[in-house]
Amino acid sequence: ENANIQISDEKIVSIVNDLFGAGFDTISTALSWCLMYLVSHPDIQKKIHQVLDEHVGRERSPRLSDRPSLPYVEAFILETFRHSSFLPFTIPHCTTKDTALNGFYIPKDTCIFVNQWQVNHDPSLWKDPSTFSPERFLNAESTGINKAESEKVMLFGLGKRRCIGESIGRSEVFLFLAVLLQRLE
Repeated sequence: ENANIQISDEKIVSIVNDLFGAGFDTISTALSWCLMYLVSHPDIQKKIHQVLDEHVGRERSPRLSDRPSLPYVEAFILETFRHSSFLPFTIPHCTTKDTALNGFYIPKDTCIFVNQWQVNHDPSLWKDPSTFSPERFLNAESTGINKAESEKVMLFGLGKRRCIGESIGRSEVFLFLAVLLQRLE
């Protein structure tokens, strides 16, 4: 808002380190969960290998531009995010004034956490939430992602306070996973 505000080099380095640190830990954790589900579900791993062979081949590495033609890979990642809920709570936010939410009084300066695990396992939102099923995110023709279902997954928070690294994080997980699975079984 104010172009005249000075930020020290030390503060800028600190912010950049925070961004890299937050992104590195969550990406490696997401990939670890993906690998765990692939080992637990060899049928899913086989299907991902098949779609990678069909749409990308072995002559080149997967690219971000391949993402729309690999909805099953994307569905697998979404289901890993939902089922594992490896970030079970959002980062805390504090109320700036007394407020009420769904009939509950919340005083000013109260720290609020959203239970993302509960949202991702709520039977009123998900059919058979304890079952690991990437297919729940595919459209009726299995040619793309069902946007309404994908938007229910809560891992990066919601609204204007959601994680600013969501887009790059999802892209990194897709690329790392697609390249890894193209080359290894």
